Amino acid sequence: MNTLGAHEVLELHEVLSDAIHGLNTMKLYRPYARDQQLQAMMDRHINALTMEYNNMVQIANQQGAAQAIPARRTNVGVTMNRSFQPEYGLRNPQTQAPAMSSEEIDDVDVTICVVNCHKQTASLKMKAALEMANPTLRGMMQAAANSSADMAYEGFQYANHKGYYQVPTLKDTTTNTFMNSYGTAPMTQMNQPGMQ
Repeated sequence: MNTLGAHEVLELHEVLSDAIHGLNTMKLYRPYARDQQLQAMMDRHINALTMEYNNMVQIANQQGAAQAIPARRTNVGVTMNRSFQPEYGLRNPQTQAPAMSSEEIDDVDVTICVVNCHKQTASLKMKAALEMANPTLRGMMQAAANSSADMAYEGFQYANHKGYYQVPTLKDTTTNTFMNSYGTAPMTQMNQPGMQ
């Protein structure tokens, strides 16, 4: 990889900068996690994000590209429950407000921070993938975006199970009205060039 396009350099810079801030944020919140399951999840995520960051830096510096293998998706750090069924509806949600001091930060705050960090970075990485001309960088960004999305969902699973992240629903009539307002599109035969 000798040449990088301007968009590739700028997007890679944004992703790497975001990775630093995301790791720093997770490390800042980590001491406030009390639940052992949350602590273990955060530790796995921090390790996976650190590995991913180091791989990106290797590629960015054009060193060790063969060792980095950025396009391989490993799901390191993600232990999602594949049979998870989210709980829908509100279950006596607590009033939310910013903490008055850092002593008030608890597992709810930590969990929501983890989920939001991963959601934000997944979006940034997918946007970056769309700007990559180099297939190695593109694959690396797609894999990184998917990994962040998976970590966000693992955090959501934990938060939803604990009641920290509730999923509001609409009335059945509203949902049905919205969903039934779409119809299927007919398939059309496309004439291929050179075909009669």
